[in-house]
Formats: sequence, C-alpha cells, structure tokens
Amino acid sequence: MKTDTIIDRFTRLVKKLVCTVMGVFFALGMGAVHANPPTSLTLMPNAAQPGATVIISGGELGSFKSTQENQVFFMGVPGLIQQWEPDLIMVKVPLHAKDGPVTIMIGQKIIQAGEFTVHQPRIDRMTPAEAEPGSLLLLEGEHFGNTAGSQDPNSRFGVNQVLIDGIPGHIKQWRSSKIEVQIPATAKSGSVTVRLASYDPLPNGSCCAPVEYAVSNSLPLTVNPPIAVQPMEGPIGSKVVLSAENFSPQKGEGDAVLFHGRPATIAKWSSRIIVVHVPLDAMSGPLILKRNRIERAIGHFTVHKTQVEEVSPREGPIGSLVHIKGKHFGLYSESGDTPYFFDFNSGANTVEIGGIP
Repeated sequence: MKTDTIIDRFTRLVKKLVCTVMGVFFALGMGAVHANPPTSLTLMPNAAQPGATVIISGGELGSFKSTQENQVFFMGVPGLIQQWEPDLIMVKVPLHAKDGPVTIMIGQKIIQAGEFTVHQPRIDRMTPAEAEPGSLLLLEGEHFGNTAGSQDPNSRFGVNQVLIDGIPGHIKQWRSSKIEVQIPATAKSGSVTVRLASYDPLPNGSCCAPVEYAVSNSLPLTVNPPIAVQPMEGPIGSKVVLSAENFSPQKGEGDAVLFHGRPATIAKWSSRIIVVHVPLDAMSGPLILKRNRIERAIGHFTVHKTQVEEVSPREGPIGSLVHIKGKHFGLYSESGDTPYFFDFNSGANTVEIGGIP
C-alpha cells in the first residue's frame, strides 16, 4: 500500500507540474494570438465610377512582388495597381467592374477587402439646350469624377471628355456633379455625352490595356449657326447689320429684331443679311432676333445718347458754315444712301436750324 501511495502522489505531482507549465506557455504565447485577431481591412471609397482610385488599408498585406502575384479584383475583374505597401493598396476601378466583393490576391492567398458599388456617369440637366459655337454649356449630374484628369489626347490612359455631336468640347471646369464646357467651333446639332477613360491592366496585371470609355446618357443640343452683328453700340437711328447663313429669304409675319424689347425698323431682310435701324425708344439691353415667333438672344446692344457739346459760330448770315461738336451722332446717311450697297429706303439724318433742314 505504501508503494501504491507513493506512486499515486508522484503521478499527481507530475500532472500538476505539467498543467502549470502549459498554463504559463499559453499565457505568454499562444493565448495572445487569439486575444488580438488581425485588423479588418477598410475600403475607401466603397462606391465610385470607373477610373476612380480606391484605397485599401489595414491588416498585413505584405510587400509587392509582381503584377501576377499581387492583384486586386472587383467582382472578378482585375484593377490597375497604383501603389502597394504592407498596409495600403491604391487601385483603379476597372471599366467592366460590377457591384460586389473586392478581393486581394497575394500569391495563393485570397483576402476579402469589402463590398463595392460601381457608379456610372449620368447627366441630369444641361443649360442651355440651344446655343452657338463658342458658348458655354453647364452639365449637372452625378459620378463625373473629381477631375477631368490628363488633358493630353496621346495619354495611354485616355482623356475624360464631353462630346458634342461626337466632337470633344473644351473643358473649363470639371467637378463630380458639374461640368462647364465650351462648344467647339465645328460642332453641329446633336447629342451631348460625358465619357470617362478607363485605367485597366493587361491580362498579366501590368499597364496598360487599350483605352475604353464609360459613357453617360445623352441629351440633345441644338447648335445655332453664329450671327455676326455690326456694330454692337450706337445712337438711336443708326444702322445695325446682322449677318448669318440661314436667315429666311423674306421677313415673315412673326419675324422681328428687338432692342431690349423694342422692335426695330427693318431696312433689309434676306437669307444672309438683315439690316435694321435702332428704334426711337430703344434702350441698352439684349438684342433679340425673333424668327417664327421664337426668340434668340444674339448679344447686348448699347444705345448711346446723342450729345451736342459745342456749336460754332453761334450766329452768322445765311450760308455760313456751322461746326457742331459732340458725341454719338452716328454714321451719316440720307435717303438713297447705300453705304452697305443696299437701298435701305430709310429716312435721312439731318441738322435743322429754326426747323429748316
């Protein structure tokens, strides 16, 4: 019995010692791993348009080895890697990305980075809907991106553009929800679209695949041929010539030229030339061409008030030469005068002395 008791005591002592050693081991080593799980990854932003840059941060991502071993996929579509650090990845949203998970491939290991929503550019409003070449268009909508990006048409990444009847417009301002673009001189009436250039990798992950575009919806734009006006200022009664290529051959019932709302006297109306006189009650303001009862603003006309500053001499016999100095007398014309090679059938400019011309 004594021998059995000694053996039992020895066995219990060994078990106690083993338990103590294992407890210390887990407390100092393996137990700490379970207490501090790996940091989760952050996807920012988690929604954007093709071509946008997405940042994946947090966790241990390792060092970049090659474009084949280190890749990021948007619902299975590879994105172009911009930067890869042990705790940060910068990647472009590919053109054909779909809504769904973003995954990171590191060699044979696949890591889930989060869910991503792909936005497409959309135009909600365009003002004006009718304009001349050289005018500015304002596009308002969503998901245009924060910048137009490179403006070099030879860039391997392509150029974000606004197309007007297929012709790129000159970008004045580009924001995520607002674009200001100038209508090119050669543009014709047609559709207006926004297109965003892609930043996609080749199948092996390297840069870069041929440029493609994410294209918005389209809105119709009427581009009016330009109208030249000469002059854009003058006194009451002065002649103003409007030149274009598409006037009607004859003045219609609903046709007019308005100076700040006041109808002008029409001296000539043809398919290329309209000549008018500034009306008696005209004021400075918009010059409007009205055709078929549809008004089109073609500029701002400044009406100058005629001013007499000096008359010399102040007295003299009949036949004396009198000099009148002042401002804004306008160009001299008389009935039958044809300075523009047209018969205006207009009244004459006169100076009256005592009511006598």
